[in-house]
Amino acid sequence: MKKPASIKELCEFIWYLEDKYDLLDFEIDGIKVWQHSRMHFYYKLAEASGVLLQPHSGFSTADKFKSVWGYAKNSLRDNFFTLKKADVVVFSHSRAVKVDDEFIDVYTKYFIDELRQSGTDIVELESAHLGVHPKKRKKFVRYTDWIALFQKVYKLFLKVNIAGEKLEIFKKVEDEINSICHSNVDLVTYVPKSIKTYKATYKIYNKIFQKIKPKVLYTVVSYGQAPIIKAAKDNSIEVVELQHGTFSKYHLGYSFPNRNEPLEYFPDKFFVWNEFWKKMIKLPLSDENLVVDGFRYLDAQKSKFEHLKKKENQLVVLSQGAIGNIMAEKFLECYDRFKEYDIKYKLHPGEFDRWQSYPALKILSEFTNVEVLTDGVHLYELFATSSLQVGVFSTALYEGTEFGCDTILLDVNGIEYMDRFIELYGVEVLK
Repeated sequence: MKKPASIKELCEFIWYLEDKYDLLDFEIDGIKVWQHSRMHFYYKLAEASGVLLQPHSGFSTADKFKSVWGYAKNSLRDNFFTLKKADVVVFSHSRAVKVDDEFIDVYTKYFIDELRQSGTDIVELESAHLGVHPKKRKKFVRYTDWIALFQKVYKLFLKVNIAGEKLEIFKKVEDEINSICHSNVDLVTYVPKSIKTYKATYKIYNKIFQKIKPKVLYTVVSYGQAPIIKAAKDNSIEVVELQHGTFSKYHLGYSFPNRNEPLEYFPDKFFVWNEFWKKMIKLPLSDENLVVDGFRYLDAQKSKFEHLKKKENQLVVLSQGAIGNIMAEKFLECYDRFKEYDIKYKLHPGEFDRWQSYPALKILSEFTNVEVLTDGVHLYELFATSSLQVGVFSTALYEGTEFGCDTILLDVNGIEYMDRFIELYGVEVLK
């Protein structure tokens, strides 16, 4: 087997490992370790293989130290003892977007408004984003800073019992990965740490759910939340995920092509934006548990910008952190195709502080018809005024089509995500 050179090949390699070693049901100390850490392993292998880069700028050690004071201060106001009973718990997305001079979570804000208008008693659990909470504080919001602090301390006192034969299996997996990927991934050292994190998180949220006693838990990103989902299910709480972006056969947060049995750490229901997403892939859920619920934020923004006119010579490029550099290189190669356009090169927020490290984008930024955009311009305003969008597999591409933008895709790693999009919309892929 050769080293994976694309997302497709990497996913196929992971599925091969899962089948060979029965990894989805591989259990240590009562925890399905691979299920719990599947996306973590995927990103590690993607970076080790050179398939993807780190998708977002990191949180520096200095920033972590700075955030401790804020976490401690917020923990005095929001902690276990301030929690009260509620019908519903909503885990909002930590990243906020400024809309009409207010920072909001676009995936849950309007959904929460509807719940509250219907008289539903809710608690929104809000995590910090890079150490801060940019959204305006609401009465029903509880910060999870105290959980983050307590978990880090609590797990230091936990013990993990791993039988020798279990570690031996993971050692075999590690050796095969490193042999094929030419990498130095250390699964054996990571696994005990992962189990401690799982145990600490599960025990904390088990107590939280026993105190709040909700009937339903709504979450935005289920992968990476295995202990929280398991704690909810163990307390007879229905877990529902609200769609927050694209998913496809090659998104390992959602794709389990060889799995027929239920997954312990997957939501009970999935609310998708429209019928298209129900047909995207076979999720590990029955059809009745896939519910079309709409994307309220997109609907609101479409009506807000519908009065703007299209500029036939304007295009928007949708950059992405994990492939930002190679996207810029590919677009520069194809620049002659677009040189007559007024080009708005829209960066992902995770690239704002590092885009100048992309040599190709620095060259592009010097062209008179190219404007590199960080903050200050609303993405949907760009869609409303642009006739063409260029990207690879950004969620925003689907949103751009809602605004009537024609689409051209760049053929770089990640284009596999768009197989169904290409099939449905008949878009051009630049080789």
